[in-house]
Amino acid sequence: MSRLLESDIDLIETQLQDYEDLFIRQTGYTMEEIAQKAVGLTKNTKRIKTAVISVTSGLGIITGFSQAVGAILRHCRVETLIAEKTDVAGLQQAYLSKCGITFLADDCVCAAFGIGSAVHSDNGWATGRGFAAAIIEAMRKQGINPRQERVLIIGAGPVGQAAAHYIAEQHALPVICDLDNNKAACLAATLEHSTWISSPAPIHQFTYIINAGTTGDFITGEDVTEKTIIAAPGMPCGATAAAREKATVIHNPLELGIITMYFNCMKQLED
Repeated sequence: MSRLLESDIDLIETQLQDYEDLFIRQTGYTMEEIAQKAVGLTKNTKRIKTAVISVTSGLGIITGFSQAVGAILRHCRVETLIAEKTDVAGLQQAYLSKCGITFLADDCVCAAFGIGSAVHSDNGWATGRGFAAAIIEAMRKQGINPRQERVLIIGAGPVGQAAAHYIAEQHALPVICDLDNNKAACLAATLEHSTWISSPAPIHQFTYIINAGTTGDFITGEDVTEKTIIAAPGMPCGATAAAREKATVIHNPLELGIITMYFNCMKQLED
């Protein structure tokens, strides 16, 4: 997990509805609806009170992180407690406040856990699934049947792995690329009809791209056309301003991953 900066998230709360409107134009669905597709929820589910707890270990608290997560959850009509206390004391506060789910993040992991129930969601998994679902629906919105279409997945870490599995489930063809060729080959070997290519990827040869890496501004305007669709969960965004002006670029630093984590927990509770 890349550690977010305060500047990555400081406008999330004030710009959330504007971004939602853009997301709907790109995919045809709200972020909540895409998240539910990503985790396999097929019906509306009740909401469970959720806590967001700041963690002080490692490099410490990212200013505004808990408030941003809380704003995202409230956007989905989730009653949310931003714990006043941190770490274990915050977890106790969440329990005593009768929260059913809690979100926590340190330098390495952002995860959601059930309180009183054995549910868990990892941000890397949820982000990969969420952005893969978004690109599939963006393709469909443009009249493209994703079946047998190649989707380049840059990065074979947790986000790329989850994205590749979702793309394969939709009967599209994941093409994996990673700086570590062995890592890319190992991921491709776990998926039927998947292949891998050596890094750097010939980006201009692909119309559909999931950038699950953390390198910024490497997809240029020359790499894309007006038909290109890029799902870019990584921070910073891998697409340059010129690429974003030309292609459809689905990018947000936190929103879709957090929403998918929440609904992943809800799916486990329903199961």
